[in-house]
Amino acid sequence: MPYTMRHPAKDLILAIDIGTTSMKGGLISPEGVLLGEHRVIYRDKGSMDYLAWDAQVWVDSLRDIVATLGGFERTQAVCVSGQGPTVVPISEEGMPLFYALLWIDQRRSERPNTKSFFIPKIAWFKENFANLYQQTRWFLSCPEFINYFLTGKAATVSPNPEFHPYFWSAEELKAYHLDAHRFPEFVESGQIIGLVTERASRLTGIPPGVPVVAGGSDFLMALLGSATVEVGCVCDRAGTSEGVNLCCERPLEVKGVRTLPHIIPGLFNASGILSSTGRLFEWLRQITGQVDRTYRDIIQDIANLPTQRSRPLFVPALRGDEDFQFAEGAFLDLHPEHDRRDLGRAVVESIGFGIRKILDTFEESGYTVKEVRVTGGQARNVIWNQMKADMTGCIVLVPEIEDAELLGCAICALTALGNFPTLVNASKSLMRLRARYTPREDRYAQYQQAYKDYWDRWNKSMGNL
Repeated sequence: MPYTMRHPAKDLILAIDIGTTSMKGGLISPEGVLLGEHRVIYRDKGSMDYLAWDAQVWVDSLRDIVATLGGFERTQAVCVSGQGPTVVPISEEGMPLFYALLWIDQRRSERPNTKSFFIPKIAWFKENFANLYQQTRWFLSCPEFINYFLTGKAATVSPNPEFHPYFWSAEELKAYHLDAHRFPEFVESGQIIGLVTERASRLTGIPPGVPVVAGGSDFLMALLGSATVEVGCVCDRAGTSEGVNLCCERPLEVKGVRTLPHIIPGLFNASGILSSTGRLFEWLRQITGQVDRTYRDIIQDIANLPTQRSRPLFVPALRGDEDFQFAEGAFLDLHPEHDRRDLGRAVVESIGFGIRKILDTFEESGYTVKEVRVTGGQARNVIWNQMKADMTGCIVLVPEIEDAELLGCAICALTALGNFPTLVNASKSLMRLRARYTPREDRYAQYQQAYKDYWDRWNKSMGNL
């Protein structure tokens, strides 16, 4: 994403989101307007090894964002969100002691009845690198690592006490024989962690003394930034992975849906996860020789295919219990007349019908879904947004700030500074919609039958394998 600056900088929030493949930064006004934005792609820095991830890449990317955006004389606060669960072991001096263990990294030591998403990774680290474990002062997530770099203060960022056990708890630390003193105290989203130090200011260009506010996990910031803060609201957050999130007042005990506390106390967030949609799109470009083409053009070719043309079936996983984990995937029912457009439609429909299946699960649990707010890079693709509406039968709403994590960070910061009384109030006040896509009746009717056929063929294929 190229840098843009639409208005002079004045009393701004610097919002940072650490993604899996890139870091995004935005300057946001107290009115919730994105005045400047910049994205740093890690691949351009030569870093894409998920099993040997150098946390310094995040520091370098932050420096690039600040240098490109500029205009920090009247910056009010900084707030950071990030992908997770990711773990960075750091020394007393604040230096990473080992590669960051990314969320996508499956190295962990599991035990039954574990709530924490982080502790199994740390237990694996201790078992395999005992000396480095002893040298570790703090275990931090990726946004917490940047917070520490900026302020020199270690903190575990959690939305509220209901969420604390999913980070760490004294009971689980004891069960895993981990030292509690290596885990920072909790600071809740929307609270000030500390101030930018002189050293961090020299290294980044952010003025010293600027407050650094706790943000949190990227998906939680996206809920704030899309105003998915009332019961029944749904947010489809799409990046490297994709999560379809329902705000609800009770946990959903349904297969394929994970329920966690919401960032708003007393509510819950039920998520259906499609772990690889962004990776699927990128993979499709590579295997079909379309790396130099835009996603928009690729999707347009798919949308122009005759509806009566035969469809190959794409199965993201041949393991029946992991429908949308992109592993051991396969194309089925291929014919000589099929070309890259047909392969593309098979992949796109597998994603769209996966989303619809999650929405159907929500409805079976008592929540009627009529609208879906879409966020992330995929939300910029107008053709894909219309296809999602046609496939699901739901109105698709696109926020003005598609990277809703950035607005979520600004919401936390502005609440911490006293501009709003609560996160909910700030979220409802600042989120504005840019576009609305309504299902087209004829296309929805066609996809109704295609959806049924897809799952019939899927189940038949699984039975034959």
